[in-house]
Amino acid sequence: MNEDTTSFSASEWLRYTRHIQLPEVGAAGQLKLKQSHILVIGTGGLGSPVALYLAAAGIGHLTLVDGDVVDTSNLQRQIIFEHNQVGQPKALAARERLLRLNPDIRVDAVEAFLGVENAAELVGSADLVVDCTDNFSARYLINDYCCAIGKPWVFASIQKFFGQCALFTPGGACFRCLFPEAPANVEDCNSAGVIGVLPGLLGVLQANEAIKYLLGLPTPLLNHLLLVDALNLEFRSIQLTRSDNCAACGNLAGAPNLPRETPPQCTLDTRDIDTREGTRLNPEDFRNRHRQGDCVLLDVRSPTERQAFHIGGQHIPLDELPQRLTELEGVTTVLCYCQSGVRSGKALALLKELGFNGASLDGGLLAWLRYTLEDLDDHQDH
Repeated sequence: MNEDTTSFSASEWLRYTRHIQLPEVGAAGQLKLKQSHILVIGTGGLGSPVALYLAAAGIGHLTLVDGDVVDTSNLQRQIIFEHNQVGQPKALAARERLLRLNPDIRVDAVEAFLGVENAAELVGSADLVVDCTDNFSARYLINDYCCAIGKPWVFASIQKFFGQCALFTPGGACFRCLFPEAPANVEDCNSAGVIGVLPGLLGVLQANEAIKYLLGLPTPLLNHLLLVDALNLEFRSIQLTRSDNCAACGNLAGAPNLPRETPPQCTLDTRDIDTREGTRLNPEDFRNRHRQGDCVLLDVRSPTERQAFHIGGQHIPLDELPQRLTELEGVTTVLCYCQSGVRSGKALALLKELGFNGASLDGGLLAWLRYTLEDLDDHQDH
């Protein structure tokens, strides 16, 4: 690694030749990138392409923040990871990959989630922040500290085939101007899903805006929200206006103290599901309860999901359950499951209102497969 930030080594000059040849970048611009420090919060679907392209571009110092570990279900879209890294801390695994890509940069890995205890130090030390998180609580935290400290940050979100992206800078509209409150009833990614290439598309846009901002080039996403429809391949831009009554950018000193506890988008929101003991069972307890007998296993997913994969039991889709209750005549205890635990929780709530006993598989098939993948064939036969 060449620690001299005022010049290039021979290998660096060769590596960045295509950048240096651009009149908009040149040697001076590439030095700016080398001297820059970017904080990447989250190394998952969005963070993977963001980190890879920023490292390849020659950002001299990257800090990766993520408290999660690599899961098999991540590999469909989180391209920075490999199968043999499942179970490893994401921040460390991503750092290893980036240094293999570009050994001439510095990459710090923080094995933690962004929180009030570390936000000020992490945000304050960076020149720019890229938000690659999956929930409003984290975005409000990033926004509030960036407002208070005066740091630019690039936002993106993804769900199904749709995404959003924006660049927020000091003095302009902020995230709370756009979302004064977190939207209600946002469908979580576990149940809604996401097409694997979408985070790549949005992540590349984030990296592009970050690089251009550092170079002083035009950034069309400044004070604009880009709406991406990957299903119909449509792009639309909405101009953002700073709110005079914004709780964050209108009160910079108080921004870090604003409330921001909102339900995460990509984790299960089970607040409306009965939480009495035995209602939601982890995979081990769910399996043990099923083996006791005197109960029925009920899959409440769609017919397409059922046909593609299941772990046995009866099948009644959640939206058909009220009309097909006769199929459960004589049954007193029902063990419900779905993909992520949301639909099975709703099914169980309905069944309990009608006098049934039972439980829902907490975390759904995703949790089940993580726990008992080796015994999968045995359970499919039951």
